[in-house]
Formats: sequence, structure tokens, C-alpha cells
Amino acid sequence: MKIGKNKPIEKTRINLLPAKNKELIAKNRKKLLFISIIAGYIIFIFLIDTSLVLINKAKIKYIAALSQELSVMKTKNIMNTAFETAIDKRKLLLEAVGKKVSLIENLKKLKVSWYGKIDKMIAASPQGVWMSSVSMQGGKVSIEGNSVSLNNISIYVDNMKATALFEKMTLAGINIKKVNGNTFYGFKIIGLLNGIPDINIKNTAESAKKK
Repeated sequence: MKIGKNKPIEKTRINLLPAKNKELIAKNRKKLLFISIIAGYIIFIFLIDTSLVLINKAKIKYIAALSQELSVMKTKNIMNTAFETAIDKRKLLLEAVGKKVSLIENLKKLKVSWYGKIDKMIAASPQGVWMSSVSMQGGKVSIEGNSVSLNNISIYVDNMKATALFEKMTLAGINIKKVNGNTFYGFKIIGLLNGIPDINIKNTAESAKKK
């Protein structure tokens, strides 16, 4: 039999396997397909889990880096605050020291000025008159002393006025004292000093003489 050139050759396939084998092969193919799907799904889940783990690790590293930077910033801020506080305290200390030095200098000047005035008060006392105590409060001077005569007290008050130390001077009181048959006159004079600030000073004539 001749076959034309333009006609395709028809092939017939004959499956010689038994029907049971055919069913077994079909089942095996289904099992293989199912197993392949399950394996693919497991691999897919594994890849997702792995990627999530990697992402979490990256996040943890990033958070750790941020925490470290934040800790460094806090440390720097604490140090800067400590330095600023130390500088402020140093400034305050220097100001306090400066004020104390100024106060000491003023007190020294006032002390010199005060003892100079005491010396003038002692120099103004005539013979037979001596001071027992001197105190000052708010620019008011209280002088207590003794005299052998009333006339000397009057002279002493006039001499004190002549020193120009006082704006005003008043004889506050006189009392008579008798010691071993001798008569003395205790007196108290109150005067308002010129140009003295409101301070409290107590001294004695004896300490003024030692100075």
C-alpha cells in the first residue's frame, strides 16, 4: 500500500498494562502531586519564617543601635548639664567670695574709721574724766563714764561737740557714786554721729586705748 506524501502517518498506541496497574499509577501520580504541593507549601512557609526572622534580627540591630545612640546622647546631655551646673556654681561662688571680700574691706575701713572716732572721743575727755563703755546702734552713740566733778562733765560734752563727730549730743543722765569716801559722778551721753551707716558696734574705752 502506497502512502501519499501529503498524508500524515497515523500511529496507534496500545497500552498493554493491566487496569489495576493503571489505577495504581494514577493514584501514585496524585500522591506525588499532593506531596509536591505540600512540600512546596512547607518550603514557602519556611522561606516566609526565615525572612521574618531576618527582618526581626535587622529590626533588633536597628533598635539596639538607636538605643546606644540615645544612651550616648543622654550621657552627653548629663555631662553638659553637669558642666553647666559646675560653671554656674563657680560663678555664684566667685560672686559670693567677691561680696565677702568687699564686705570685709568695708568692715576694715569702718573699723579703722570707728577706732579713729573712739580715739577722738578719748582725746576730748579732760583730766578727771574717763569713759567706761561706748556702744553704737543705728548711728546713735551711747557713752558712759565717770568724772571727779560735774564741771568736767560739762567740759567733756563741749569738747565732744567741738570734734564735729556728732550732729547732735545730749547729756542723758548723771548719778553720784561714793567709793571709799570719794565722790564720783557717773554720766551717760547720747550723740548722733555724722555719716555713719545703720550698724551695731560695741566697744570699751580700754580696748580703744589698746588699739
